[in-house]
Amino acid sequence: MRVLFIGGTGPVGLAACRQAISRGYDVTVAHTGEHEPPDDLAVEHIHADRDVLLAANGPIATLRPDAIVDTRTTAANAMALLACARRADTGRLVVVSSTDVYEYFVVGSGHEKAGGRAVLPAQTLPITEDAPLRRVPYPWATLGHDNAAMERALVGSRLDESIAVLRPGMIYGPGAAGREWTLVSRIRAGIRTLELPDGGAQFFARAAVERVGRAVIAAIEKAPAGWWPVNVVDPYGWTYAGLAGEIARLLDWKWEPVLVPWDAAAHPFKIQSPYFCSDQRLREVLGVTQPDPAEALAATVAWLWEHGSEHYPDQLEESEATHRGPETARRQQQ
Repeated sequence: MRVLFIGGTGPVGLAACRQAISRGYDVTVAHTGEHEPPDDLAVEHIHADRDVLLAANGPIATLRPDAIVDTRTTAANAMALLACARRADTGRLVVVSSTDVYEYFVVGSGHEKAGGRAVLPAQTLPITEDAPLRRVPYPWATLGHDNAAMERALVGSRLDESIAVLRPGMIYGPGAAGREWTLVSRIRAGIRTLELPDGGAQFFARAAVERVGRAVIAAIEKAPAGWWPVNVVDPYGWTYAGLAGEIARLLDWKWEPVLVPWDAAAHPFKIQSPYFCSDQRLREVLGVTQPDPAEALAATVAWLWEHGSEHYPDQLEESEATHRGPETARRQQQ
C-alpha cells in the first residue's frame, strides 16, 4: 500500500510515518521542505506548496496513493483536498482534527476568551463522537484554522469518499510536550512552589503522540466506509494536580502546593470544566490500546529532561503557555 502524508514532518506525522513503515507500506511525505523528516526515516519526498500538491495535474494526482493522510486540513483547503483525492482515486482519506470541535468546549470552558461562562455544559461525560459540534469558533483557534469549520466543510460536500476524522486530545510525547515542559522546566529551575487553581482538580483528555500515530494507520486499515470520526485519547489520565505529582515523582521532586482561586492561576491546562472523551471507538473498532499512558508520560518526561531546553524556552512561563492556547500547540505538534 502506498500512503501519502501531506505535511507529516511534525511529531504526529512522524509517529504515523514510522507506524506505516513498520507495516511495510510505501510512504511518501509531501511538504514544503521547510522542515525535513529525520534521515533514518525511509520515505520518499515531494517538495511543493499545498496549492501545487493538490492541483489537478499535481504530484498527488499523478502518484495515485491508496491513502492520503492530512494533518493540517482547514475549511479553506478542504474542497481542494477532496477534489485531489477524487482525481487520484484514493480509497481512504484520513484527516487529523481535535477534540476541541465539540460544543462542550465553548459552553463549559470557563475561559475569559469564551466569554467567561463557567456554566454547566449541556453534555454528559464522557464525550462521544455523536456529541454536538461547535457552531462558533473555538476560543483559542488560530486565524483561518478551526477544526469544527474544517469538519463541516468536509462532511457537507463529500460524495462516496471514506473519510476518517481523528480527534486527538491534548497531545504529548517526545517533540510534542510544551504543556508538560512547563512543569519539568520549573523542576529544572529548582522552583518548588506550584499554584493549584481550585485545588488542581481539573481533568482533561490527553493522547500520547504514539497513540495518535497508531490511530492514523489503524484508520487506514479498519475505519468503516463513509464519514467516520473517532476520539483519539488515552484511556485514563490525571487531574492537573495528579499530573504535576506524577511528573514530580518521576523526577524525585517535591512540590510546595499553593491553593489559589481559578481566576488567580495561569497554567497550560486551563480548562475549568471536566474534559473527558470516550475512547470506545478507538479501542473496539480500530484496536488501538497502546502505549500505556504511564509509560508514555515517563518517556516524555525523560525526553524533556534531556532535550526540552533545545525545543522550548529555558523557562516556559505558565502564563505564556496559557495564552498560547491548545490550538496553537496542536498546530506545532502536527
